[in-house]
Amino acid sequence: MALKIFKGVWFFSLLGLLVVFFYVYAGLPQDVALWQEGSNMTVSRNALFYISLLLMALINVMVFMVRGIIGQKDERFITWFYGLIISVNLFFIASLGLLNVFNGGDRYNYNSMAPVIYGSLILTCFWVVSWPVYLLSQKFSSK
Repeated sequence: MALKIFKGVWFFSLLGLLVVFFYVYAGLPQDVALWQEGSNMTVSRNALFYISLLLMALINVMVFMVRGIIGQKDERFITWFYGLIISVNLFFIASLGLLNVFNGGDRYNYNSMAPVIYGSLILTCFWVVSWPVYLLSQKFSSK
């Protein structure tokens, strides 16, 4: 049952990521600033589009690859992996939002975005660590 819920949430996180991605892409200038303190690091809008699209596709296709490799053997791991990809998609959404605000041209306190970025990053790190902790707890509780 949990796997079905995580599949649905993953699908909607992927749809949300694509909506945010295309919305942000439409509003970006031709040269997108990635970093501005000290050095002006920019990349073209098209390069950012293709690199981001490739990265998002590789991350989300891993769901199908892991499911194909493992099959129905370990449903708990597959459920955990769906959750991992969901948290990575949330991090991508937050990062794209920051990129949009940074290149928007308006005055904005970028520190307001820090809780969202760090929160999604902490969620992803927590999710990565949760599987080994779960395995250890299963190992020690079975004795």
